[in-house]
Amino acid sequence: MTADFRPATDDDIPAVLDLWQRAGMTRPWNPPEADIAAIRANPKSALLVALRDGRAVASVAVEDGGHRAWVYYLCADPGLRGQGWGRRAMAAAEEWARASGHTKLQLLVRNSNAPVLSFYDALGYEESAVKVLQKWLDPAREKAFRDNPDVH
Repeated sequence: MTADFRPATDDDIPAVLDLWQRAGMTRPWNPPEADIAAIRANPKSALLVALRDGRAVASVAVEDGGHRAWVYYLCADPGLRGQGWGRRAMAAAEEWARASGHTKLQLLVRNSNAPVLSFYDALGYEESAVKVLQKWLDPAREKAFRDNPDVH
C-alpha cells in the first residue's frame, strides 16, 4: 500500500467524516455514514485514509466492479490542496486495483466540476465512450437528490 495510505479502522471513521464535510464531499442523498458502512462491509472494497496527528488529510474508496475497479470519495483536506495528497490517494487506489487483479480503474465526476476533471486529465484519465445511466431504487434518496439540484 502507498506509504501514506492504509485501510480505515473503526477509530478513523470520525476523522474521515470530518474530512468529507470539510472537503464538501457529502450529498443529502448519500448519507456518508451509510456509504462508509457499505464500503467497509464489502470484502471487495476498501476505504483508504491518510492521517496526520489524528486528522484525516486524504481518503479514497475503491470497489471491485468485476474486471474494473471503481473509485469514490477521493478527497484531500482543503487546507492542504496542491501538496500532492490527491495524487497519492489515486496512486493508492491504483495500487489496490492492480493488486486485486483489475485491468481498469473508473470513476465518476460531475460535469460541472472542471477543476477535478482537469486533475484526472493530468493523471492520464480520459472520458469513457459510454454513458452512465441510473435508476433510483430508494424513493427517499431519490427525493433528496431531486430536492437538491444545485449540488448535482
